[in-house]
Amino acid sequence: MNRRQYQDEVIRLYLLLPDTPNAASRADRKVAAHLFDQSVTLEQLAHAMRLATLRRHLRADDAPPHPPVRSLAYYRHVLHHLAEDELEHGYQTYVAYRYNELFPQPLLRSQETRTDSQIAALSDRR
Repeated sequence: MNRRQYQDEVIRLYLLLPDTPNAASRADRKVAAHLFDQSVTLEQLAHAMRLATLRRHLRADDAPPHPPVRSLAYYRHVLHHLAEDELEHGYQTYVAYRYNELFPQPLLRSQETRTDSQIAALSDRR
């Protein structure tokens, strides 16, 4: 996968998440490029995205809701602060399972359920 394909896939993953914008910004594309340069795998990033989304949505009932995520940088920050035990395969599997329970729309391309028009919008390169 080349740099441009990686960026497109990262942006696609980002825009599939709940509480994210409908289109990516130039800054988001730069973050995606930096992730490529740092050799972050799509699997690692998808795990950080799922985990962050679960943390945001599984808060105490009396806690105020989080505002929408406005930047891919939010997930990059989560990724870089994952504890070692949060990167273990078993935990990643658990997080993916819990995420898919709450948000049945999967992040992996092989399980994608978006329409063609939604996919075209997600790949907008501004």
